[in-house]
Order: sequence, then structure tokens, then C-alpha cells
Amino acid sequence: MKSILQKQIEELKRQIENDNFSVENENIDDWGGADVIITRKMNDDLKAWLGDQPIVISSQKNMPRRRLVVTEYSKELTYLFYQLQKIFSEKIDYISKYDFYGSLAQSAIDYLKENENPQNPKELLIEVLNTAKRFYEEELSD
Repeated sequence: MKSILQKQIEELKRQIENDNFSVENENIDDWGGADVIITRKMNDDLKAWLGDQPIVISSQKNMPRRRLVVTEYSKELTYLFYQLQKIFSEKIDYISKYDFYGSLAQSAIDYLKENENPQNPKELLIEVLNTAKRFYEEELSD
């Protein structure tokens, strides 16, 4: 039997596949949190932030580091991060959020490296959503 969280992820995937996400993303500020920034354009401040990786001793499972996702679809990706924040709010804590959002950002970075000029955001968003689903299955499911 599927959990409520799994059903919410599937519903979000349907919304993305049916373009039901683009209406709301106009007034969204780009994501910044848990050592992840999503933005449309690189600038000197972001380069400095990314280049100044502090040494962190943490309980994180992944290597602590900052991640910067630069994409023309920053609003759409930020929208997805906010939706996943709502869905996972009771499952992630002050430590696991760095692993969770870091893995989402890394999947976006990897996708954008492999697909330099995506024609629309759908595949990017689905890839990140699939990462969230795997994170739940591997790290959070009871």
C-alpha cells in the first residue's frame, strides 16, 4: 500500500507532466537554503559563495558542500523544491535536509551537464522528482 507521501509525489509528477506547475511559478523567489541555491544567472557573489566551501563536521550521510544550480528554468525548479519541502516537511530534519536538498540539487546539476540546452523544464523536474522519490525509499521509508 502506498503511503500518503508516495501519493503526493505521484500527484506532483502528474502536475508536471500536464504542465500544471507553470501558472504558479511567476512570483517565486529563487530557492536558497540547506547549502543549495537555484538561480537563473551566475554572478560574482555566487561564485564566491560556491568557491568558499567551509570544512564541516556533520552527521550528514553525504559530503557536506554547497551546490549552485544555474538554469533558465530556475523558477520552475524552485517551484518543485517548495512543493517537495511541503511534502517532506515531516520526514526531514535539520540534518537530513542537507542530504535531501543536496541530492536534489546534484541531480539537477548532473541533468543539466548531460542536457546542456533542454527545450522545456519537464524532464529536469521529473529527474529531480525521481531523486526525491529514491531518497524517500532509501533513506526515509519506515
